[in-house]
Parts: sequence; structure tokens; C-alpha cells
Amino acid sequence: MRPPRFLPPLLRRTPAPFSRSLVASRLPTTSTPLALLHGSRDGLSIPIRHASQISSRHTAGAPPPGYHHDPDSDYSNSAIYAVSYLSRIVRYILYSLLAVGGVSLATFEGLHLYVEHVCLAAPSREDSDEWCWASENQGWTGGPKAGTDPRLGQKARHALRGAWICQEWGAGGSGSIGKGTTSAFHPDFVAARGMIGASQTDGGGGGRQVVDRGYELADEYIDLAIREARKKGLVFPPTLSALRTNGPPDPANTPTSVPQGDPAVLDLLLLKAGVLERINTPDSLVHAKDLYEQVLSSVYHGQGEDEGAGAGGKARVMRLAGKVGDLSARSGAGAEALRWWRWGLERAGVRTEVEHGVSKVIEEVKDEARGWFGRSKATSPPAPSVIHEQDTPLILPPPLLRATISLLISASAHLATTSSLSTASSLQSLALAYIPSGHLVTPTPLNAPAILHQTWLRQRASLLQLHHASVLHALNSKGKQTPIELVNQSQLDSEKIISALQNLPREYTTPRSNPLAAPARLLRRDALLTGAESSYTRGIFLERFLPKTLGSGPASEKEHQVQQLEVAAECFERAMTLSGLESGMEKKETEDVGRGEEWGRYYRSFVRVRSKLGGLMGAEEDKAV
Repeated sequence: MRPPRFLPPLLRRTPAPFSRSLVASRLPTTSTPLALLHGSRDGLSIPIRHASQISSRHTAGAPPPGYHHDPDSDYSNSAIYAVSYLSRIVRYILYSLLAVGGVSLATFEGLHLYVEHVCLAAPSREDSDEWCWASENQGWTGGPKAGTDPRLGQKARHALRGAWICQEWGAGGSGSIGKGTTSAFHPDFVAARGMIGASQTDGGGGGRQVVDRGYELADEYIDLAIREARKKGLVFPPTLSALRTNGPPDPANTPTSVPQGDPAVLDLLLLKAGVLERINTPDSLVHAKDLYEQVLSSVYHGQGEDEGAGAGGKARVMRLAGKVGDLSARSGAGAEALRWWRWGLERAGVRTEVEHGVSKVIEEVKDEARGWFGRSKATSPPAPSVIHEQDTPLILPPPLLRATISLLISASAHLATTSSLSTASSLQSLALAYIPSGHLVTPTPLNAPAILHQTWLRQRASLLQLHHASVLHALNSKGKQTPIELVNQSQLDSEKIISALQNLPREYTTPRSNPLAAPARLLRRDALLTGAESSYTRGIFLERFLPKTLGSGPASEKEHQVQQLEVAAECFERAMTLSGLESGMEKKETEDVGRGEEWGRYYRSFVRVRSKLGGLMGAEEDKAV
């Protein structure tokens, strides 16, 4: 029997080199290998675990040949590592800043390109066509090419786009508080929200009001663009003298040659005047009026003789005269406003038709107002009409017709709010005589400008009917139509126009450079305002003129009263809905819809009528019990 072989001393033998097959063949197992207990036959094979321990023990404390340890290298290596680590952090921060800056710059320029080529794509100052809709668009110095003028430079063009963004999209935050008075006149649509009973002090009477921050920033941006335009050498129109007489220009006292301003400069001045008009403080209104007069003087003298100017040029002068008249009325200068409106009507030749009408109306305003307010007793009752209408009114080109009707609406609304009711009624009848009868049709790409012009006329006819009904009701006058009939017709026409313009046809909005887009949007807003006021006025008439003795007994009378009050409540509810639509609210939004001054007035009337209905219904129930 062979004696057992013991494991030889490991430190005395040099392990044989391992082959890959040997290492690969020694896989871990759960049982103890026999070679570990008895050893291999040749005494050269040992476990891998023990071999690794042997090699680590043998080489752990021995440095490689030729190695010399330097203690300073430890500190230098740590410093190099720290510097490398910090440099990587700084590099990442710089890359992030560059990326954020690049994205921000691209977004900023992309937004400005969007405003330049999409939002400001409508042309302006183009009055060569028959309808001259492009000349009514607000110009942003680009003119017929739209956009902004490249001559202004990048700084001024960016400032103009920033002004558009602040004016249209707002600037966020709260506005500043300024002292000023509001007016019953709408900035773009004169007297759209009512006429009779709106006093001059309803808007605050000189109290403090909040100025929109967006308009303030827009004014600052436009000032920057004006300064840049001066640096570029663009020609500005001469500043009007502070010693000039108030009112329209007098050919006898006006110099024959006046330096003309650059068209881009005139656009800048009109932009600033429009922003100041919306800021609506006493100082801003006076400044806006001066700017409009400055532009009007340049445009008027640039056209030369009136007979040589085209319809578009005359219409532009008339619109500017209407703006100056509106601002004069809002500033309390009613007599000056009437002179501006009359001067504007003379540009269209209306003076030759009503030479003994409009002039006489304006001259008699003060005497009639004194008699109305009781300061001096009227010697005779006011005449029902002092303008003799002709069977065939003067036929005017479309742009002149629109400007003429706008001036007549402004003058009649101002006269009515100052209690010059008979003269206001005469001007309203004259304006209605200028509007031809017709019906609304669906626009096509070929006749879209003509259809928009016809829709504009129908909307202004609806507004004039509303104003005329209010004046006739105040005068207690009986004419061909009663006030309630005029209001019903106004509401019906307004509903037709609203249904036609609620979703603007593609012929008005496509493409982006369509000059009809902006006038169509303004017309839709005006239709909503007029429709809301027509519904409200009809509800007021129905509420005030309840039937007294109808049918065979009190039961029939009360039944008719309930029916009429229900119709009045529906009218007030419709007025609230249209007011909410005009303010931009969606139908699905039930909270805070149209929470404005006008909406509150409609809502109070609705609650009042509902309470009256509740009282009548409660009385009937008590009698039944």
C-alpha cells in the first residue's frame, strides 16, 4: 500500500506556467477537488486562487526596477487633476451658455421674422385700385411692400416690431396709474357703444385711470424708431406752430410750399399718434391731435390742388380730418371738432350738395344747445329737419363714400351727446340717404373687395338706424318709422352681418398679405358692438313701454306684460353674449365672460327685468291661491 502523498511546500516550488486550457478547465464546483486533498501526480498543478495569492505576495512590496519615488509628484498630480476637473466644468458651462444664447437669439430673430413676414404682411399706402382697402390699413413704414422699411436700419426695425408685439400681445404686469378722462367715443369706431344718456363725465370725470403697460412700451419703442429715422436722414414734415389758430387749414393763410415728409416718417408719426390715443390721458390726447394735424398738413399740401388728387388721397385726408375732429371732441373742444368734420366733408364735395344744410346745422348748434339746457328759453321749437335731402344723392367713389359716412356718424353722435338732437337727426338722415339699399351675398375671390364694401355700408346703416331711433325717442318725434321699428330693423341687420362675419370667409383672410384681412376683422368687431347695443336698446324700449290696457281684463294685460318682459330679458341676454364675443371670450368659458363695463350694464338690466318678471309671476300665484 502506497503511503499518502502530502501537499509539498508551496513556497519551495515554483509554479508551472498556466495554460489557457488549464485555466479554462478549472471551473468552480460545489465539491472539493481531489487534487487539493492529495495533490497532483506530478506535483506541479495547484489551484488558481493560491497562485494569485502567491504572485500578489511576491510582487506587492517590490517596486519595478529603476523606479525612484518623488514625494512632490503626488502634489503635482493632484493639482493637475484639480485643474483638469475645473477646466472641464468651465468648458461645460461655456458650452451651455453658448447653446442657451444661440437658442435665445434664434428664437428672438425668429419671432421678429414672424412678425415681419406674417403679422405685418398686409400692404398699406396703396390707393391705386377702385376700393382702396389697402390705404386704410395701419402702415408700419413698409408701404405697398408691407413690413418695415429697410432704410430705417435693424435697430429701428426691431423697435417697430417690438412696438407691434407690445401693442397687440401686451407686455404683462400691471400698468401705471395716470390722471385723465375717458370718452364715450371708441378709438376706432365712433359712438359704437351708445349715444343718448352717455354724459361726458361717465368715464371717470378726471379721475385716475390705469394705463396699459403694453401701450407705454409701444410708445417708447416708436420713439426709439423715430430717433433712428432722424439719424438716418429721413425727411420729417415741419412741426406746426404753437401760435396757429385752432381748426382746419385756411388756404389764404397757408404757405404755398410746405416741405413734404417721407412716407415712412408719416407712418411713424401716425403710429405714435395711435398709441397716444389709446393711452387716453389729457396730455396724450393733445399730443396725438398735434401729430395728426402735422401729418394731415403734409399730406394735404402734398396732393396740391384738390381737383387733381385721386379718390384714395382725398379719402385719406378725410379720415385724418375725422381723427382730429374726434380728438378735439374728446378733449372738450366741440366747436373745433365740428369745423374739422365740415372741412373733411367739403373734400368730398358734400358742401356743394348741402350748401345750405350742413353749414347751417353747425352754426345753429350753440343756440340750440343753450335752449335745450335751459340757459336761455328757446323762442321756437327745434325744427325737425334743417337739411333738405335730395332725391338723388351725390354719387361718390367707394373710399370717399366710406369716409363721408364716417364723418357724418362722428358729427351726429357728438351733436346727440351734447343734446343737439334735431341737428343730429338731420345728419343721420343725410347719411342714410347716401347708403344704397342691398343685401348681403357670399364673397368670391373676384368680388371680395366689393362685397366687403357693401357689408361695411350695411353695418353703418344698422348703426345709423340705432342712433336715429335713440334721437327720435328723445325728441318724441313721429316719423315714417317709430323708434322701436328702427331698433328692430337695426338688430335684424346686425344679426345678419354677425352671422356673415363670425367666421371670416377665406376670401378676406387668405393669403396673409390680403389687404382685406384687417378691415374685415375691424368690421366684425364693429358689428358685434352694434349688435349688442341694438339688443340692449330694444330691451330698454320693451321694458319701458309695457302695455297698459290690452285685452278684455287685467289678466290679459298682465299676460302681455310678462311676454314683453321675457322678450326684453332675451334681448339683454343676447347683448351680454355679443359683448363677450367682442371681448374675445370663447363660448365654452362660462366664468368671467365679458366682465367689462358694457357687460355689467347689460347684466344689471337683465337682473332688473328678471326681478320684475318674478314679481308679476308671484302676484299671479298669490291671486291663484
